[in-house]
Amino acid sequence: MSASAGHQYVEIAADGDMVIAGPFNAVIPVPEGARVGKAEHTTENFLSETLKVSKVGYFGDDQFVMIQIETTNAPAGTLTNENLPAYQIGEREFRARTLCIDISQEDLDADDAPLFEYIEAYNVQIVPAVRAVQLSVTSEDGTAEGNVIYMRNVPGGCAAMTPEFESEFDAAFGRFIESIQGRNP
Repeated sequence: MSASAGHQYVEIAADGDMVIAGPFNAVIPVPEGARVGKAEHTTENFLSETLKVSKVGYFGDDQFVMIQIETTNAPAGTLTNENLPAYQIGEREFRARTLCIDISQEDLDADDAPLFEYIEAYNVQIVPAVRAVQLSVTSEDGTAEGNVIYMRNVPGGCAAMTPEFESEFDAAFGRFIESIQGRNP
């Protein structure tokens, strides 16, 4: 990884919102009072492939939102999300996955998951579990991918998740999507 990556696909605007630019363009509104993490821009090399990655997250209103944009110099079509289910959200179709993940303190201490490391740096509670939706979009040529990950802590673990929790999670996620659509007509 490089400390100076030479790209910045996600930044924090003066008003506190997240601004995505480059292969995708959008504004992600950040709720008042949320703690916004520092945008990170890295370059990773794997054999002859170079990945440029930008990510930033915010933590507030009992939620964690992470935005990650990545590009590759690999051949067109390398990045795809076609294996994910399609979801209609407003006027657009997205590829997405929903899941609940049990997470132990040992998992966090292993320091082998960049997403967990980012979350830990901001003292966000994710043990014993998180419920998440990951929205994914890829560029037409398959050389860029954008992910929006929306998470909430599940206090009793995945097995203890109630229909009420799921209903509240879905409602909060719906409000989150509406806030994005309101800023990106």
